[in-house]
Amino acid sequence: MKKNFLLLLFGFCALVSAQTSPPIIKNPLTTSSGLKINSRRGTLIEKRIYDLAKFRNLNVQKIVTRDMSDNSTESVLGMTYEYETFDTASKKTLTIEKAELSRLIQSLQILKEQENKGKPDQETKYKFMTMSNIEFGGIYSKEQKSWINYIRMPSSPYNQSLNEFSKDELKELIEILENAEQNL
Repeated sequence: MKKNFLLLLFGFCALVSAQTSPPIIKNPLTTSSGLKINSRRGTLIEKRIYDLAKFRNLNVQKIVTRDMSDNSTESVLGMTYEYETFDTASKKTLTIEKAELSRLIQSLQILKEQENKGKPDQETKYKFMTMSNIEFGGIYSKEQKSWINYIRMPSSPYNQSLNEFSKDELKELIEILENAEQNL
C-alpha cells in the first residue's frame, strides 16, 4: 500500500511539474543588434566582399552576406588587416554595422573639431570602441605638442596592431567611412 501511495504521489508530482510552461526562447537567428545571417546554422550562406578603400595598412570593405534559403541579405563594413612575422602570416577581418558606423563617424568628427580648436593645456585623450573591439582614438601629447590619432586592432592579448596617423589623415579616414556608410 505504501508503495502504491508513493508511486501515486510521485506520478502526481511529475504531472504537476510537467505543466509548468517552458521558458521563452528568443529566436536564435536574432541578437540585440538585429538579424545575424552569418551566425545561422543549417543553411547555405554566401559572402561577397567589395573593396571600398585602403587606409594605411587597413582594407575597408563592404561585406554582404546572403542566406541562400530565404534570400535575405545583410551588409556590414569590414576592416581587414594583415601582418607577417618571421614565422607567421595572418589576415583578420572585423566588422562594423551601419548604426555603429554612424556613431563612429560622429565621434571622429567631434575628435576632428577638438583637434582644430587648438592645443589643450594638459594631456587629453579620446577613444571610441566598436562592438568588435576596434579602438579609434586621439591623444594630445603635451611633450610633442601635437595630436596623435590611432586605430588599434585587437589581436592576441599581448600583440596589438596599432596604426598611428596625423590630423590630415583623420579627415581622409572620415571621408572614407562616410563613403562606406553610403554604400552599405
